[in-house]
Order: sequence, then structure tokens, then C-alpha cells
Amino acid sequence: MGKVQQPPPADADAAQKAALTEEFSDWSIIHTTDTGRWWATRATFVSEDLSRVEGATFDADTAEELRAKLREAAGAKASGR
Repeated sequence: MGKVQQPPPADADAAQKAALTEEFSDWSIIHTTDTGRWWATRATFVSEDLSRVEGATFDADTAEELRAKLREAAGAKASGR
């Protein structure tokens, strides 16, 4: 019989969320405890009257997967893609 994988302790999730928040301060980092999913969202106001908003959202199964997606997005933005 296979070994049952246990979810990481809540303090490990909090530490991962804090690290992501520190590294990606422009993003809101969310970890849902009911599904175990990770999310990052960002809204950018592109007009003074706030009539135009652009945003982005990423989701992942793990904090590391989310970190990789955010790093890729930052690299694409830096290279003008």
C-alpha cells in the first residue's frame, strides 16, 4: 500500500506565503486551506480616474510552482514580451 502524503503544517504554509510576499511585493499572495491551492493576483491602475484597470492572476498547486510562474512573468515583463 502506498504512503499517504500529508499536507504541510500550517506554519510551513505561512512561511512560504511570507517568502512569496517578500519576493513579489507587487502581488497579493493567497493560499486556500480548503483546496491547498496557491494564487497570486495583481491589479494595476492605468488611468488616473481608475476607469481602466489591468490585472493578472496565476494559480498553482504548490508555492514553488507559483514562484516559478511569477518569476517567468517578471522575466517576460523585463524583456518586453
